Amino acid sequence: MTLSRRRPYGSGSRRSGPSRRQVLAGGAGAGALLAFPVLPASGGPTASGAASATAAGMADAASASWYAFLYGSPESAPYPGGSMMAAKSPATTPSAPGAPFQIASKLASAPVLSPDQTTVALATVTTSADGATVALTLTGKATAATSKHGTLTLTGVPSDVSILATPVFAPGTTTVVLVLAITVPAAGGPLRKTDPRTGTVTTATATTWKSHHALAYFDSSTGTFAGPFSLSDEPSLALTTVAASATDLFLWTTPEPQAADYSKSSPRPAPLSTVSAFPLGSGKSRFAVPSLRPWPGGEPVVTLASGDIARLVYGRTMQVCSAQTGDIASYTLAPLNDARPKPSAVTMEARSDGTVFIAKPGAGTAVVVDPASGFQVKSQVSYPVPQAPGGAPWSKAVLSSSGETLYVVGSASSGGVSAYDMSTGKLTASYAQGGIQYNGLSVLPNGDVLAVGPAHPRLTFFSPTLSQLGTADTSLQISAVF
Repeated sequence: MTLSRRRPYGSGSRRSGPSRRQVLAGGAGAGALLAFPVLPASGGPTASGAASATAAGMADAASASWYAFLYGSPESAPYPGGSMMAAKSPATTPSAPGAPFQIASKLASAPVLSPDQTTVALATVTTSADGATVALTLTGKATAATSKHGTLTLTGVPSDVSILATPVFAPGTTTVVLVLAITVPAAGGPLRKTDPRTGTVTTATATTWKSHHALAYFDSSTGTFAGPFSLSDEPSLALTTVAASATDLFLWTTPEPQAADYSKSSPRPAPLSTVSAFPLGSGKSRFAVPSLRPWPGGEPVVTLASGDIARLVYGRTMQVCSAQTGDIASYTLAPLNDARPKPSAVTMEARSDGTVFIAKPGAGTAVVVDPASGFQVKSQVSYPVPQAPGGAPWSKAVLSSSGETLYVVGSASSGGVSAYDMSTGKLTASYAQGGIQYNGLSVLPNGDVLAVGPAHPRLTFFSPTLSQLGTADTSLQISAVF
């Protein structure tokens, strides 16, 4: 591991990922699967069934059946918007799971799970001639009932505004922050284009869009909003990286490059991103400093036990932003510093004991690191690289709730699912039948493992020891699991 500590410098750089249009349209490329004990949905459990999932019911969760939420796009209408379905895990003995049923459709964005995994936040946006309305709904994980709901009205925006709303839980508080990327048409007019081969001239309408950001704070104890607080950052890129502590919101934004600033005769470096810290409830930052590249947008980020923010970039370097000053310390994690990994998404999870779990499927590596000791590796597992490490869902390797077992999708040759002892790195169990390849995994609260495949049936449930419990089918093209 190498460490460097410095004020940010250098030029920004673009990252590959979803386009602005895709993100603002709310595609299903950043979706989620959430484990719930009960779900109040048509065709699903009733309110009385939800009431049975009390604290006493949670205590013997290891012997209970659980639901999984699947987020993705229906095969018949893959875009725009996402759909959410629920699938029930079988009992501890092999049986046929119930058919997955739909929870919601045409979602503008995926739900966000609170750090303590007790509450889910879902933001929706509607526009009209009078402005835009952002609705935030909080649903309790133990009851699947709506605990709070609030709406925020934005006036002075056109009906064709595009708004990307990102909920962010502030751990240990009743605050949920909404980070709003507001994109409006700034100019438009005819655009003439000549075909160089035929000389034919075609005319189309071109529109220029500009984005800025706003913050709103939702108090889950009262169901009320404070804000919105508009940030003076137009024009900026809509994509951001966000995280929160018990006292502050941390926001990475990037000025939009202007064409007039770049030419072959007078080249300029790409603009730097800025990381800002906003006290919860405020629209005024207490610091705003340049950030190290790359530009924000999709990289894993977690809040550490210290209150600092860890941002994993390039799949190998941990940038830790000081919650007090914005200074950045960079740590290169040796196990992830593979010279030629296959393209894949890297996932990162902050654990309750203060450690951080990171999985890099393209390198066949999963580690648990300790931020308190300079991100020293506490445990590491190497596994065969999956057949499609870069495809959705991203969760190719997941850790059990106890932290003792790592589950990974099988190799390109064998397929199936494998389990490893996280402390020793040894293979402890495996399942492979007919070379079936799975795309992603999820561990349910009762310890069951859900494997998601591309072919029908798409869902296979396993016990913690990888005995198959049953399968279920869905027409949903599952974009992500967690």
